[in-house]
Amino acid sequence: MGRARRLVIGVVGNDIHIVANRVLARGLRLAGYDVCNLGVNNPPDDFLNAAIEFEADAVVISSINGEGEGWVKGISAAFIKSGLSGVRLYIGGNLTVGDRPRDEVEARYLGFGFDRAYHRPISMDILLNDLAIDLYHVC
Repeated sequence: MGRARRLVIGVVGNDIHIVANRVLARGLRLAGYDVCNLGVNNPPDDFLNAAIEFEADAVVISSINGEGEGWVKGISAAFIKSGLSGVRLYIGGNLTVGDRPRDEVEARYLGFGFDRAYHRPISMDILLNDLAIDLYHVC
């Protein structure tokens, strides 16, 4: 199966919600991923730079305070411009301020170039399943 897939994770923007970030990091490590956890309060460039340095297969961005939208609109384009078009981009958490339909919110982030978006996900298993499909091609 080769080396463990490398993931960069962190919370974007002016968001200090650390608990979910730590739970996610632990769950991903227990699932066999090599995780570089940036923690909280990260501008988009931190994710890009870490993906380059860590030779990441994927980046998993969290936004818990609902303000991620303003921070990540151009992140996919920045990854492509930097030659990282093969790095999978995921985002999850409370992705919007207010109460908007899950499908609408997730479609918006997919439109920003994310491979997967999870608005108010009910389980980490959804991400783990998608990572297995996307990174290991497990059906």
